[in-house]
Amino acid sequence: MKRNQLLWGAALCALLPYASASANDTVVLPEVVSEGRFETPERLVLDFEEDIHLPVKDGGDLLRSLPGVSGSRMGSHGIDPFIRGQKQSQINIIDDGVIVQGGCPNRMDPPSSFLSLEGNDELIVEKGYSSVEHGAGGCGGTVMTRRNAPVFEEGRTTKVSTGGGYDSNGDARNAYVKGAVGFENGGYVRANIEMKKARSYEDGNGQDVRAGFKNHGGRVDVGFNPTDTTSLSVGAQIDSTSDALFAGAGMDAPKSDLFALRGKLDQQIDLGAFNMFKASAYISQVEHIMDNFSLRDRVGMGMLTESETQNVGAKATLENDGLLLGADMRFSSKDALRYMGAQNNIYASGNEHAYMWPGMKTSQIGLFGEKDYSLSPSSKVKVGLRYDYIHAHAGKADLVSSRTNRSASDVYQLYYGTRWDDQDEHNVGGLIRFDHQVNKNWALNANLSRVVRTADETERAMAGDHATASMRWIGNPNIDPEQHHQFEVGSTLNMERWNLSGSAYYNKVSDYILRDRARGQDGVLRTDNANIYRNVDATLMGMELAAGFDLTERLSLAMNAAYTYGENDEDNRPLAQIAPLEFGTSIEYSANDWMAGLQVRGAARQTRADIEANNNSGLDVGETGGYAVFDLYGKVWAFEPVDIAIGVTNLFDKTYANHLNRASSFDADVTQVNEPGRSFFVRINADF
Repeated sequence: MKRNQLLWGAALCALLPYASASANDTVVLPEVVSEGRFETPERLVLDFEEDIHLPVKDGGDLLRSLPGVSGSRMGSHGIDPFIRGQKQSQINIIDDGVIVQGGCPNRMDPPSSFLSLEGNDELIVEKGYSSVEHGAGGCGGTVMTRRNAPVFEEGRTTKVSTGGGYDSNGDARNAYVKGAVGFENGGYVRANIEMKKARSYEDGNGQDVRAGFKNHGGRVDVGFNPTDTTSLSVGAQIDSTSDALFAGAGMDAPKSDLFALRGKLDQQIDLGAFNMFKASAYISQVEHIMDNFSLRDRVGMGMLTESETQNVGAKATLENDGLLLGADMRFSSKDALRYMGAQNNIYASGNEHAYMWPGMKTSQIGLFGEKDYSLSPSSKVKVGLRYDYIHAHAGKADLVSSRTNRSASDVYQLYYGTRWDDQDEHNVGGLIRFDHQVNKNWALNANLSRVVRTADETERAMAGDHATASMRWIGNPNIDPEQHHQFEVGSTLNMERWNLSGSAYYNKVSDYILRDRARGQDGVLRTDNANIYRNVDATLMGMELAAGFDLTERLSLAMNAAYTYGENDEDNRPLAQIAPLEFGTSIEYSANDWMAGLQVRGAARQTRADIEANNNSGLDVGETGGYAVFDLYGKVWAFEPVDIAIGVTNLFDKTYANHLNRASSFDADVTQVNEPGRSFFVRINADF
């Protein structure tokens, strides 16, 4: 544990309650109101209690159930989301103000896997680039959760919910307890604990898929209002996953643990053009272990990677209606050391195989502002500007591995002709958005943006050395940041009994950071098929459609579709890992105390795969067939205070796999993992 940063971050969170400005005028704080479930195809808002009908294993599993969001699978836990053909650090994931970076270099524990399913109230997905305030990057989109202050029934100051569920395929079980206590002046304590456990599941052919895991976690928050104009909260969160099995990797994860602290301050002020000051601070730390022997039968040499990530961040804004000015900062560190040796003595001196993240420290400091301008009663323009300073340092780049007798800098020299040198960037981006209300039912919008995304620690500094060249995984210390120039248009039409919305986007990317195979490309010195990174120009474009119909007062129909096209312009080949046309349809019947629904989710055949012989990244297995899967679900509220949800997923036991798959740096072959076959589920919840 980096004790000094941990203490500094904890102090930031703890001191926020004492940072409030004084105010003479007494103004009642506004009530927290949900933003509504669905606004446009590029912005989705999900209520965790009301809008989840099917069982999900983690946050990534939930995200990919939403229109226009895809996901790649290695096991049951750790599904990694994709939005508009973009993934990983191209998507900002913010868990109620906290940024978490997974501890696994191969993303067994992506940030989405740490999103609490029972500890949050809302999930917000903004596709593309819609605001400069959500941190550096975010070219693919931003995923946010919100945990609101509890609302109590009249005359009560407590609330408790408890429940659990069972999913037959994989014998998956979960249970939770959550509650809140209210005090005078809006103070409260809110807490939750949850556990999940699953074994390996069967695909539609009845074949076992290694995918079991155990997970438990919890969170506690304390909120209070020392004055009528001040709102404060502090909280702590843990999440622990163990014995996670991965069919799509050469290793499993015995351990992946998160610890996080957060603090928030909202202070009403009277400062010129601003009437609100907001500040937040957080620290998150993940410790991860993966190996190829403790959870599977293996004879011979063992391999184990021990890694740790830490993020310390803060944000402050001055706000008013349509006006925002702010600053944020994030200091992240990543360390990963791979060992190779006898399984029963893996940590022995001399078994140090590769400093995969060689003591990486990345600092980011950002300044941003947004302003809405009214052009007419029916038209407005939003203008935003953002500047980020980035500094990257590798403190262990010159440490020599006992096994390979090479350092990270030696490996960079081997592939790129350069050794590690600290990097500095000054990145400027922004947006202009136009909104026009044609009439009370019809609205149009257009958005033009520039987003600069710096390379993450894996792309910039991964030093996965290996005796076999094709098993090497080498970051590029001189990689340039991506520059996304995107234009998007959208429209919504809301009538009395039906609605229709759509958006289309074009994203021209300069210096797209491509994971590729070493074949002597420009800037790459070797032709040995190692995993390397280089900059290319690329194009991403696509469209999204959504429609809803009230067929009767109780019967409703919803449909959605999303398509993304990705092209590597420099090499005239498709970008790898681009989802095909995906679609969904659902029909629901709602009565006073029960509801039932039928859902179809599917994808067309993906024929645009990066598989050209001797000219591919190695990330696509091949073309993928289309599929359609049916789910039945229902919920009964008649037995107060208990509600019961039941259903069947993959009703016809279809055997299928998504086109998106996860590359394993420890297996030579990329693996597509089949999705679960038919499963019966039940969930019970009781509110007191």
